[in-house]
Amino acid sequence: MSEFSANGHEARRRRTRQALLDSAVHLFDSQGYSETTVAEIVRRAGVSERTFFVHFPAKEDLLFSHVQDFAELAWGTARESDSPRAVDRVHAAVQAMIDAAGRDDVARLAHIRAGTRISGEIPRSLAAQLLNLARELAYRIAAATDTPIASVAPMVGAAIGAVEAAGLMSSSDADGGRSSLDEMSRALDAALYGFRQEHAADRR
Repeated sequence: MSEFSANGHEARRRRTRQALLDSAVHLFDSQGYSETTVAEIVRRAGVSERTFFVHFPAKEDLLFSHVQDFAELAWGTARESDSPRAVDRVHAAVQAMIDAAGRDDVARLAHIRAGTRISGEIPRSLAAQLLNLARELAYRIAAATDTPIASVAPMVGAAIGAVEAAGLMSSSDADGGRSSLDEMSRALDAALYGFRQEHAADRR
């Protein structure tokens, strides 16, 4: 497959995925998550149910559709950072995900999640993606900064765990908005504070 063909296929894949998301969010908003079926989503998006399941294992996965986008954003941010310190790259990567959480589409899905019974739960398929995100981010930052993975993995785990907890704590607040993102940023800073102190001590 040529590079042009590969790029075209990826562009079509993204358009189809976005069409499904747009359709789902519209229906979730207008008639409720529980009342919306996959058949209705695909009908509005103009695709088949088979196509839906190529992109999403189940309807609930739509509510966490940002995970893969966030993974790519985190990896790209960590790669582009010119800091030689692993803790700085972890901070930059996770902060980029927090900033992206302020997008209208992500915020709308968070609001829908807060109104459903699965507001604080993550589908198994996406839990696996989150684990892969953390693992891959740790390995990439370790390689880029020539830092032992045993040192980087705890940073990534602490950062993502703290931010996820802060997000879940504020998910029931329908008007959380910017304050919710601020809470996640503060949680990130707190999670990495000890690692920064260790680095400063090692330089003395």
